Amino acid sequence: MAVGRSLLMMLGLLGVAQGLPNGYVWGCYNISKSFPFCDSSLGIEQRLDDLLNRMTIDEMIGLMSPWVESGVNVCNFMDAGVSRLGIPPYMHLVEFNTGVASACYGEDKCATNFPGPTGLGASYNRTLWNMKGAAMSDEMRAFNNLNWHRGTPDAPLSLIALTGYGPNININRDPRWGRNSEVPSEDPFLAGTYAENYVRGGQVGSDPRYTKVAMGLKHYAAYSMETNRASFIPDISMHDLWETFLPGYRLGFSPEHGNASLTMCSYAGLNGVPSCANGYLLGTVRKTFNNPDVVVGSDCGALNNMLQHNHYAKDLVDMSNLTLSAGADQELGDSLWGDKKTGGSDGLSKLISIDPSAPGKIKASVRRSLKLRFKTGMFDPVDGQPYTKIGAEAINSTLHQQLNLEAAQQSFVLLKNTNNVLPIGTSKKLAIVGPHIVSQRDLMSDYASDNVCLDTTYSCIPTIGGVFAQRYPQGNLLSAQGCDLNSTNASAIPDAVNAAKAADVTIMFLGLGHDQEHEGEDRMEVTLPGQQLELFSQVLAVGKPLVVVLINGGQLSIGSVKDQATAIVEAFYPSTRGPDALFNVLIEGVNNFGKMPYTVMPAEDVYALDLANFNMSKPPGRTYKYYQNTPEWEFGYGLSYTNFSISCSLTAAPTSPTISIQNVGPVDGSEVIMVFHRVSDQIRASAPHPVPKKELIDFQRVAVGKSATETVTFNIPQSAFAVVDQNGNQQVYKGTHYLDFTNGVFTCTGTYNI
Repeated sequence: MAVGRSLLMMLGLLGVAQGLPNGYVWGCYNISKSFPFCDSSLGIEQRLDDLLNRMTIDEMIGLMSPWVESGVNVCNFMDAGVSRLGIPPYMHLVEFNTGVASACYGEDKCATNFPGPTGLGASYNRTLWNMKGAAMSDEMRAFNNLNWHRGTPDAPLSLIALTGYGPNININRDPRWGRNSEVPSEDPFLAGTYAENYVRGGQVGSDPRYTKVAMGLKHYAAYSMETNRASFIPDISMHDLWETFLPGYRLGFSPEHGNASLTMCSYAGLNGVPSCANGYLLGTVRKTFNNPDVVVGSDCGALNNMLQHNHYAKDLVDMSNLTLSAGADQELGDSLWGDKKTGGSDGLSKLISIDPSAPGKIKASVRRSLKLRFKTGMFDPVDGQPYTKIGAEAINSTLHQQLNLEAAQQSFVLLKNTNNVLPIGTSKKLAIVGPHIVSQRDLMSDYASDNVCLDTTYSCIPTIGGVFAQRYPQGNLLSAQGCDLNSTNASAIPDAVNAAKAADVTIMFLGLGHDQEHEGEDRMEVTLPGQQLELFSQVLAVGKPLVVVLINGGQLSIGSVKDQATAIVEAFYPSTRGPDALFNVLIEGVNNFGKMPYTVMPAEDVYALDLANFNMSKPPGRTYKYYQNTPEWEFGYGLSYTNFSISCSLTAAPTSPTISIQNVGPVDGSEVIMVFHRVSDQIRASAPHPVPKKELIDFQRVAVGKSATETVTFNIPQSAFAVVDQNGNQQVYKGTHYLDFTNGVFTCTGTYNI
């Protein structure tokens, strides 16, 4: 605890005493201010040279591995700083996937928590993703400027810095993966485009001199299974690696796209080699992204896994050599690399004693890490830096709340709407039933903020039942939960049946929750758990219109519910504004639906797949690219409350096709136009490797008023006609190619001979 008090003194009080926005910048205001590395008129590389030349190798090691005695959780990675040079300890891990991982700063000052990334992927909206990044980076800057901390048990020592780990862009490879709610899509182009725009929004602000927040992509690269995750390393072909698991990272990392600053080498790996020791992934592949400054931190405990679980390393020194040589820069979750004086195991010090090249590798890693802090302005005068002036007013601001509401509304997918039963309006007698009418925590995806409510519970999140009771006309609403999400108790189902009998129409809120899908455990069943199907069957038997709303992250196979329900809406995890968004959409008719970001297969086809097999084309096939049978819901499918017609103006050259979208229905709306590339059967038959049925290459979302027509133009490069060969290379095969332009319902096709 004495060390903890010392840490608070160093980070908090020194910053406050000097009128600085936070303790992370204090060094260049006192003992170091005369050194060249604190001279902001010099270039960053020159300043880094000066700083690194003043540091000892032990001090560098202290910046690479957790300072165990700091009192901060080693997964959050508080380094030891370099006190003699005025470099304070720095906490490197703040989760940044859905909300800034933080404690609440005060009443109504908890971090904004956006809908789960799977729902945001369904929006197909680049602008929305960019705005989410901008909002979250505003809030992270505010917490940092206020010397605020995470909401983890190590608070208040865990002061928030400016490195945020998010987004998670692993793919929805298998519906059973426990972390499907954290990622945007099964498609690497959609996931990568999400990353590109989210990262741009978070890192790039009004001042081009500084990175607003340094953002990191998780979990590099082929991580999508919780079962035995500490030891499991998948076998993946070069074709699948470069077609499925790497393209999203290329979009996220490359400077012309996302330009992400960090990444987290995962618990997984590639073909027998763990990610954090994989020179191919961290070296060869990373070089192709043209972003040499990316900092690689390990997932929590991933280095120790090499000793305790997958046994890839012979001993501590071997592990230190393998990971440092491969390209890992930081250790999170243990301090095996760290100096014994800071609570570590001396892994890097022991390596230095036998390997004369190790100090150079250590210096290169620390250079990358410190460069991020220079880029965020932590070694510069705070006067004139606009981001240091962002305060508490940015946290959960009115603007961010409205953006959160809009994000939820665009994340919903209308899957079925027989006889236009939706929107319901307010004149009918309405029953709302189902386990999710009382949900609070289970409206959130994994990796929401540490504290969503000031009391550290989820009690402040409005329930669906509560919002509908407040907003629907009094006397016209009945409600009954009917059953829990996953329980054998069916005793309350008659209450839901009676409510449905007394109503004109019933909305049933079904799905999954945190107990069914979460980090650390895969979901072996992909159907509705507990008594939910029984609840549906008994309410259906009432014989009145029945609307089903699904709240979940990973894919749900609903079987006969698809045919029997009057209408179906996929809502994913809509977060804190979800209940209001659902009312706006289901009752009032807000019409900005999205499209499915993944394929929903029948349960029997999911169970036919080996969870641990990463072969994407092995029958019945994974994702829309290779799935051979009839899905319950196709990737990209989604309806609207209005009707759209599309027409295509296609020329002999495919470079700039123009698509017209006409709203021929009764209300305003927005629509998503997707572009898929396909090859002819002749090309497919002659290729010595798997070829996808089709592949998403672009999309645009456009608002179209009632009776209006809008046009969108796509820029299609020659590279869009490439497929990935057996060696992982892009190949444009001679022959007939097709471009399908579709809103998920209607399609027009261009044919091109190349």
